Amino acid sequence: MLIPDYDPGGSVASLPQVMAETMRAMEGVYTVQEGAQFFGDEVVLRFAGRGLSLFAGRGAVYCFLDAGALDSSLQIAGYWRRQVSVETGVLRLAIDAAHGGALLQRGQRPRRGEVLIDGSFSGAGGQGGRPVLLTYDRPLHEDAKPFLILAHRAGGRNSDRLPASENSAELVRIAERFGANGVEIDVQMTKDGVPVIYHDEQINLRLTQKSGLVGSVRDYTIAQLESFVRLRNGEKIPTLKRMLATILRQTDLRFVWLDSKATVPLAQLKELQRNYEDSARLFGRDLTIVLGLPDEDKVNELLSLPDYASAHVLCELDVDAVRRTHAEIWAPRWTLGTQPGAVAQMQAEGRQVLVWTLDEAAYIETFLREGNFDGILTNYPALVAFSYYTQ
Repeated sequence: MLIPDYDPGGSVASLPQVMAETMRAMEGVYTVQEGAQFFGDEVVLRFAGRGLSLFAGRGAVYCFLDAGALDSSLQIAGYWRRQVSVETGVLRLAIDAAHGGALLQRGQRPRRGEVLIDGSFSGAGGQGGRPVLLTYDRPLHEDAKPFLILAHRAGGRNSDRLPASENSAELVRIAERFGANGVEIDVQMTKDGVPVIYHDEQINLRLTQKSGLVGSVRDYTIAQLESFVRLRNGEKIPTLKRMLATILRQTDLRFVWLDSKATVPLAQLKELQRNYEDSARLFGRDLTIVLGLPDEDKVNELLSLPDYASAHVLCELDVDAVRRTHAEIWAPRWTLGTQPGAVAQMQAEGRQVLVWTLDEAAYIETFLREGNFDGILTNYPALVAFSYYTQ
């Protein structure tokens, strides 16, 4: 994906940085007064990943935005993107002092109608701009219990042409900008016993650039992979240690789902899980890392460990397997439906329930409205964020 040059004159980049308190005050659901044919009737503005993001329901549009302060007004620039196509373009917005700029710069949360955001959006070249006008309507919806929006493969799939490759450290750094507060990552094992983040068993052109290497990830050492293999956007395949360190030190993500593939020893993952959760506590971070159990083989492997009950575990199988493994989280497939009885029973036993993998807007709405899940795993966290925060 090519990111358009959205601030060619450097007008926003050259302004004083907007304080985090102002960014948080800007958060909310905004009514679209102009531009509804493109964005829909309302949008979500959210501060996450050390920047602003805008999520729209119509057309699965998300926007990455930067903001600068000009006296008592705010200048905002960024790019928009449709998640399910290659369409992208430029978005330029402003909040003047009289329409909320001064209020927001004091870190004061607005009331309905107190903030007006005026601007335009255009194609990637910045030509043919169309007006957009947003007014603040209400705060973001939040349940009494925290809700997890988990980004699949550290942020999404290569097929959706994201700014970084799936399962890369570069992608996990911006997962929050897509609306995620947690991620799922895929763990494989190298020939010399190093856990790395990579989805498929085989080195292939879906995930990597042409390298001359063929065969399984486990056929190569970490040194060989780092020397000769690059992911689709040029990044190195990250080790699990590097990925967890990136999440811990460079994001505010609070949940990591380790999807352990067949060759990865759970005992080794359990040790890393404990070490990085200990580090998170030292950093003052609320970070949960769970070992995923996708099949019966992994269930049996876990049960063979002498201290298996002490592991933080997510089980994708039925509720009997959840109980046998003492799993703290049940993660059923979305095709099984909302399962209100089973979900309620698991939660009554003190467990969380996450559903995977939800990507269609209509199904996301249904599971949020009719289900009682603690979170959703998705390739399109911006869609889930829009649907969740506009409830």
